[in-house]
Amino acid sequence: MTKSDDTSHIHPPERSRQPFQAVAMPVERASTIVFDDLEAFETRADRVYDGFSYGLYGTPTSRLLEDHIAQLEGASRALVVPSGMAAMTLATMAVCRSGDRILMPETLYGPARDMILRFLGPLGIAAQSYDPRLDAGIAELLDERTRLVWVESPGSGTFEVQDVPAIVAAAHKAGALVAADNTWASHLLFKPLAHGVDIAMQALSKHAGGHGDLLMGSLAVRDEALFRRLKDTARFLGYGVSPEDCALCERGLMTMPVRMRHAAASAAEIVTWLSQRPEVVRILHPAVPDHPGHAVWKRDFNGAAAVFSIVLRPELAPLQGEVLRQMRLFKLGASWGGVHSLVAVNDPRKGRTSLDWLPSGPVWRLSVGLEALDDLIGDLERAFIPFAQFAAASKSVGRTAAE
Repeated sequence: MTKSDDTSHIHPPERSRQPFQAVAMPVERASTIVFDDLEAFETRADRVYDGFSYGLYGTPTSRLLEDHIAQLEGASRALVVPSGMAAMTLATMAVCRSGDRILMPETLYGPARDMILRFLGPLGIAAQSYDPRLDAGIAELLDERTRLVWVESPGSGTFEVQDVPAIVAAAHKAGALVAADNTWASHLLFKPLAHGVDIAMQALSKHAGGHGDLLMGSLAVRDEALFRRLKDTARFLGYGVSPEDCALCERGLMTMPVRMRHAAASAAEIVTWLSQRPEVVRILHPAVPDHPGHAVWKRDFNGAAAVFSIVLRPELAPLQGEVLRQMRLFKLGASWGGVHSLVAVNDPRKGRTSLDWLPSGPVWRLSVGLEALDDLIGDLERAFIPFAQFAAASKSVGRTAAE
């Protein structure tokens, strides 16, 4: 059939659909999906969970990534959404209804805590924060209304390690599900589902993306009914992911083990260096023997990520801005887990009641990237010069006063 120019611009020539055997994930973009016949069109809603009905609900590219994540998590199903925050919102809304109750550790990601309290609270979903060191003692907080217990191990900022199996046992006995924000460890260092957790969540923007240019989150489960609840809630919220972002994430997954091992080795050396600095009064890292939950970390985890915090001496607080300006490799930024080293300043004491063990002083979170170790230590050493000068001046003043 002869086509007019206008029609030919829309309908290219037919060509073979034999697979193009590339090692990279193919990027298939679509909003509209067409069907071969009326029956397929009228039953398209049946393919929301496994097939393709509309681009928002999944493409071959996003499904490949979800299958890969499910394999890595030891799950039967996985779902990718626009961000880690979206994943936490989705998991919570899929499980809880008005009148239900949530338990969340004080260390839970700050915006997620705000979402639960300020968004879900007015919708009739109650929430209670708990000490992340509570472990099996959480049983005392569980009641018949509790539907979901969040864990984050290690916790944001202060990195307490929770006894996840003990929390799972108590929650399941009370009829509650457990969801884990496993972004720090990722599936490489800790597999929540293997420890009884019902929903394993990651912010793929961090270790999986790995380059600071991707926003995406994932949820992995073993239960098909739970997966369908998550998928339906994602549809109702209008969550969709870009195939290009899925391809970036898949590429990041391929190098993720190498990147994480390299960064963790550098971080371990930097922790040793920082432990000898007089400016640092405590290092908050699961691998440090006196850290809360260290024994559980040794029992349950396969290693440590390259993200940890330090507590500086209180008198150094006024010098923070000057010291941070001296840094060239450690950039001031709120994320972590990428190839670039980052430092974030935050006071974890705000809204916390369970930090009696934390000494006074500014808290910096460091994310060690892939730069050369000597360069990173040199960057910190140069930046710390104002701290050292302040300490020397203080000693001089002290000697003068004594004399």
